[in-house]
Amino acid sequence: TANFHAHCAEEEATVTKIFETTDRKGKVTKGARFANIGQTVICMIELARTVPLEPFDDYPFLGRFTLRTEGKTCAIGVIKKLPPKKE
Repeated sequence: TANFHAHCAEEEATVTKIFETTDRKGKVTKGARFANIGQTVICMIELARTVPLEPFDDYPFLGRFTLRTEGKTCAIGVIKKLPPKKE
């Protein structure tokens, strides 16, 4: 688990699935089990509570986030896609 920070929200988060990683040389690994320093990752993050977010392409301010653990930033990123809205 890590702390998810987006704009003024802070929430506990868990990376539930890593879809792919890309290293600095451009090598893509689908279904990776972990990520190393310097890699780009496409993953699914589950939050403990609902947080107002939007995809980066639609609203850049609401589409950026950081993940921190033990007081250190372990990841920064942008939101590419959100799950469907519940009616």
